[in-house]
Amino acid sequence: MLQFQSFYLHKVEEFLRSRLSVLDVKMGHTLLSLRVFFFLNLLYRGQAQDRPKAVLTVSPSWPSPGASVTLDCSVDHPSAGWSFYWYKAVPQLSHKSYDYELLPGSENGTEQHLFIIDGQTHTAGYVCRAGRGDPVYYSGQSEPKFVWSGDLNSAASLTVSPDSVQHFTKTSVSLSCEGNSTEWRVMRFTKSYLHPCSSWGTMTGSTCTITGSWVIGVFWCESETGQFSNAVNITKYAASGPGKASQFPVLLIVGLLGAVVLIILLLLFLYLYRKSKDSCCIRSQSTNQGPARDHMINQDEIKNMPQYSTLLHGDRCLYETIGGPVEAGNGASNEPEESLYSNVAAVSAMSKSTK
Repeated sequence: MLQFQSFYLHKVEEFLRSRLSVLDVKMGHTLLSLRVFFFLNLLYRGQAQDRPKAVLTVSPSWPSPGASVTLDCSVDHPSAGWSFYWYKAVPQLSHKSYDYELLPGSENGTEQHLFIIDGQTHTAGYVCRAGRGDPVYYSGQSEPKFVWSGDLNSAASLTVSPDSVQHFTKTSVSLSCEGNSTEWRVMRFTKSYLHPCSSWGTMTGSTCTITGSWVIGVFWCESETGQFSNAVNITKYAASGPGKASQFPVLLIVGLLGAVVLIILLLLFLYLYRKSKDSCCIRSQSTNQGPARDHMINQDEIKNMPQYSTLLHGDRCLYETIGGPVEAGNGASNEPEESLYSNVAAVSAMSKSTK
């Protein structure tokens, strides 16, 4: 039994050693492949960095329909002997990039760094590169440059909703592609950067929806068949919503009118306050002078005043309520009370006899 176990363990050990050796060989091959890959990548990067790069400019960027467009290709470190090659960009939606086809007349390169395209009628993209020697040593390829056209064509067209080239920063804008294709992408170019809708908006079918600060730049559609649509240059307002810019002068005018009305009401309130204060002062002065004038009226004046004749028609009990001042402390009426009543009664009797 022990002999069988030792034999079994020996076989397992041999099997593991053989597997590990195979694994080491495979790992060695893998590491070698990785080393070769990184070496070639570094070599390519070094050659690419040492290689001069072409720079392309187009003029004009927005030509009139049928006008000529001039392509100008230059090299970072110019020297004699360069030939220039011109390409047009062909959209590749599956790779999210472009293929490039040589333009007619530039298959063998041109000695001139200028290339003129006559009768430009639609949006298009172009690149260039330079080459020299035999075999040909090529420069780096230029960045794609675009010539935009606002004219619609049957193959591809772009419509903007709301239908305007100026939009507020917080509004939502829909860019719809139409034409002889089932697959589309919307491109945006701004500040030398080129991005598809998937990088800054939401692409649903053939419509791209964008909001916020992305609503600025040049937009156009590209189809799977390699077609370019018309281009639209969209700018934005600084206001955050419709009507905000036009509301500012209205709010300013309303605020000024409100301030003027408030000042007028305040002045009117102060005027009424001072007027009421002056009338109160006059009333208090006349009240203080009243008792002194009453004491100056004597009994003869009372007899001669005609307005007291109205007392004749009054009730007798009215005369009984007239009393004189009561001295504090003794609770008794002074003598002028009886004389005052007798005077009133005398006046009454005289009036009756006169009648």
